[in-house]
Amino acid sequence: MMDFGALQQGFSLLLNVNSVIFLFFGVFLGILCGAIPGLTTTTAVAILVPLTYAMGAMDALVFLACIYVAAMFGGSITAILINTPGTPAAASTAFDGYPMAKRGEAERALGLALGSSVLGGLFSYVFLLIAMWPIAYFAIRFGAPEMFLLAAMGLSIIAGLGKGSFWRAVLAGLFGVLIATFGISPTGMIRPHFGTPWMLNGAPQIPTMIGLLAFSELISMLSDSLNSTSADKGTSKRMGKEIVKGMVEPLKYRKTTLVSCIIGTFLGALPAAGASIAAFISYNQAKQTSKNPESFGTGTPEGIVAPETANSASTGGALATTLAFGIPGSGTTAVLISAMMLHGMIPGPRLFIDQMPVVYALIIALFVSQAVMIVMGVIFCKSMSGIINVSPNILAPTIAVLCVVGSFALRTSFFDVGFMIVFGIIGYFMKKGDYPVFATVLGLVLGRMSDENLIRTAIRFRYDFSVFLTRPISLVLVIFTVIMVLYPLVMSHMRKKNKSGAA
Repeated sequence: MMDFGALQQGFSLLLNVNSVIFLFFGVFLGILCGAIPGLTTTTAVAILVPLTYAMGAMDALVFLACIYVAAMFGGSITAILINTPGTPAAASTAFDGYPMAKRGEAERALGLALGSSVLGGLFSYVFLLIAMWPIAYFAIRFGAPEMFLLAAMGLSIIAGLGKGSFWRAVLAGLFGVLIATFGISPTGMIRPHFGTPWMLNGAPQIPTMIGLLAFSELISMLSDSLNSTSADKGTSKRMGKEIVKGMVEPLKYRKTTLVSCIIGTFLGALPAAGASIAAFISYNQAKQTSKNPESFGTGTPEGIVAPETANSASTGGALATTLAFGIPGSGTTAVLISAMMLHGMIPGPRLFIDQMPVVYALIIALFVSQAVMIVMGVIFCKSMSGIINVSPNILAPTIAVLCVVGSFALRTSFFDVGFMIVFGIIGYFMKKGDYPVFATVLGLVLGRMSDENLIRTAIRFRYDFSVFLTRPISLVLVIFTVIMVLYPLVMSHMRKKNKSGAA
């Protein structure tokens, strides 16, 4: 039940000059940090926590929360323009966003991402306002078996990523899973780490993704420029109205938008699931239910709408679990919990009893942040969309610098830079051999999560894997995973059968 008295007090808390300034500043920094490859949302929030030391508790919470939600959109900017996701959650946005940018529709793609992010955010904040307790209560019922099956469901997307050979997609995905298992296992066993301490914590995820997606594209760009006299890419007209048109376009895909909102909000509330898996699963769901699934990966609007809606919707779900139980729904909310405790706020049931107006003030700030993000997002998109028109002679060195800085920034290690270059070369040859790089990225993102939770399940239940079928939630996830694996194979077989019948 909503406490309208506390809601009114929340409005009063937010109606001061300082809170409004910090709200605007948080959205600006969120978009900016999200767009910088290698500077993840969690890292950005952690770095900026010291700025809140001199702020009041309410102002600090609003400032950091706005950085969090705005960075989800910011990550899509570089994902679309240069195939370099600013955040891991934006990796699936590049599947169709970058092909749209290459054919001269960069501003439309950016508008689609902005509009989808706002819709996803608004949906999840409405849910946060009226139903944070039920979703948080259900989310904490997910244990290691359910989290493993959730990761397995995400990995099942690989079945639909191969435009040519199904087995090439599977091999590419398994390669990503293999990379994710480097280093020390959850049991303390030393796995392959190539004799370097930099690999003991596993393969660095951000440098690997930057190499596979961005540096490999840079190599392709240089190769094409050497073998041809003109670059094979579209030209963006840089008309601001295209961004605005793109912003309203997600409303044409009501079903995709609504389903992605639900998926994002729910998966965001699950501890350790987060925005990345929500975006991947939403992308796959949109592809499987589309009338033209073969258009995904070539620059279809739905391929941007689904992941961008889901990763932004995940923020409301993650905050629901964080505020209601003090359980972080993502790495970023874990940092937010630390910041809240620093300012004397303890997330959990007592927060709702002692400081309910503060909770409502935060939720109201999140709604306002979406309006602010529309304005700032248009400005960012308009100013950056022209990058697609830049000559390869200028663009290539710029991308190279971003790749190096993005890889170096996380651990200030030149090992990560070298690792990125190696996987850039691997990604280039994968593309030449028609192995889907995105399948490897998916395996990398979800492989570690599935590995850790499978081991925890084995230890907890003494290697009795029947637990996957005896726990109700696990059984439902098994059924959905089987459907997601078989569906693209069955549909592909039916399409081939129909074509042969028509011939």
